[in-house]
Amino acid sequence: MRLLVAAITAYWALSGSLAWGEQEFPYKAFINADEVYVRSGPGQSYYPTDKLRQGQEVDVYRHDPGGWYAVRPPEDSFTWISARYLKPGVDNLAVVTDDRVAARVGSKFSKIRDIIQVRLHKGEVVEVLEKVETGPEGDRKVWYKIAPPSGEFRWIAGKYVDADYQKAGVRHPEEPAELPIEEEKEAAAVAKTEDPAQSDWDYEPQYPRQMTPEQYREKLQKLDVELSSMVIEEPTVWAFGELRLRTEELMDQAETALERGKARVLMGKMARFEDIKRRHDRINTVRVQRERTNRQFATLGRRDTQLGRRRRSEDRFDGVGQLTRVLSPDTGSPRYALVDESGGVRCYVTASPGVNLQHYVGRRVGINGTRGYMPEQRTNHVMARHVSELNTRRLR
Repeated sequence: MRLLVAAITAYWALSGSLAWGEQEFPYKAFINADEVYVRSGPGQSYYPTDKLRQGQEVDVYRHDPGGWYAVRPPEDSFTWISARYLKPGVDNLAVVTDDRVAARVGSKFSKIRDIIQVRLHKGEVVEVLEKVETGPEGDRKVWYKIAPPSGEFRWIAGKYVDADYQKAGVRHPEEPAELPIEEEKEAAAVAKTEDPAQSDWDYEPQYPRQMTPEQYREKLQKLDVELSSMVIEEPTVWAFGELRLRTEELMDQAETALERGKARVLMGKMARFEDIKRRHDRINTVRVQRERTNRQFATLGRRDTQLGRRRRSEDRFDGVGQLTRVLSPDTGSPRYALVDESGGVRCYVTASPGVNLQHYVGRRVGINGTRGYMPEQRTNHVMARHVSELNTRRLR
């Protein structure tokens, strides 16, 4: 009989949930467009970490305000942790050596790692994917790429996520996308560029090089292709530091004015994209600040509204506050007082016959009674005839 009742109860609970259209998490869904960015946070201002193709499956864990869905990090996602806080072990595992260690969300498009969603605690075990050294010679820093820790998500705009998406006829994710190879055309155009103003110089390279003119041209073209591949992504993830250093090294090793001119053309392209990124970052910063300000104003508005309602509701009392006992009161002095949130005395309280104030000690109350003034204490006094409990939170 108990099993039958439990089954009926479960059935009606499930039926009620479905009837109200409540979404159960997590759930499976599919990407309904091609080349969809996966981001490090719920908004356009967060840098992208990956791209998904049409038909790829995702696990959705929650719906955030603004139409963004928190999903399990896609396959091959990673997180950065400084080597200072990891002790490597066996089987690509490592132990966290400190508390509240920042786990920084990684991106496949650059080495940007500004977003921290999760902080790890001492003794936690993580899976190490790769060891990476960054920075100039003499100031190298070691980082580890680890598998995303528990509780870390990625975000996708909800309009690109469909739980009922029909996969029939959709190209499988493993099939390569057919994109025009514009990088090769652009590299060929750069190879024909010459700087006439420098063509008559007898240039002595700063560093002797160990490569043929063909190898030099191939390296320069490779840098140009890397630049072109970078800028097809959005400016949020552009990072030119390493690319610029490698181009400057090649420029220093140029043996002819033509080689030097080609390197300068590439540096000029990079400078134009750097200017675009600076303008994009300024606009993005203004937008983020505006959104933050709007949220602050909205929060203040809600607080003012709540405070106004609270004050209006308290106007009907002769005294409001946390009721507390007065320590070592003088003979004939009140034994109770109403205090504010910082512990300051708002007024002293004396119970009228039949009123039990001890029951309300430690609670926030409103008191109605006869109001008076105590000159020696320079504060108000209420002879309590009626006590109303405003909430049940007690002093600790």
